[in-house]
Amino acid sequence: MKHLLLNILKILFWLFLCQLPGLAGAGTVQPNLAWYHSLRLPPLIPPDSVFGITWGILYILLGISAFLAFRQGLYAARKPLILFIVQLALNAWWTPIFFGSHNPAAALLILLLMLAEGIWLYRVLQRRNRISACLLVPYLIWLIYAGYLNAGVWYLN
Repeated sequence: MKHLLLNILKILFWLFLCQLPGLAGAGTVQPNLAWYHSLRLPPLIPPDSVFGITWGILYILLGISAFLAFRQGLYAARKPLILFIVQLALNAWWTPIFFGSHNPAAALLILLLMLAEGIWLYRVLQRRNRISACLLVPYLIWLIYAGYLNAGVWYLN
């Protein structure tokens, strides 16, 4: 029973931690939607509601991935832990830079760093826990798509 409770606390911790990037930038989106909608947007842009739903799901997958990767302890997992925290920090910076600063070029640079670092994290996690690594695949695919959208906004404006 104690082991189950500890695992529940660990997964709740990781799920909460992985929601923080979304919470960090949430306040900058709504006040800047008029600016965003005034931009020329690239083809295949989804409705606004898709972004929130998608990121919510991706943050849950990230939390589960982290739980699986680090449930045996953090001491032996310093490199993937650092990579994971850097990924979350980069993710947290993107929204305030894009929406808050109205800077698609700087946001694109952050997104490219997220993608490169995310691929590195995926490769490191593959050696540690294959399921954990596989849970990153939807996130990486979305980053590629988000990169296309961000590059399109930058190029068209």
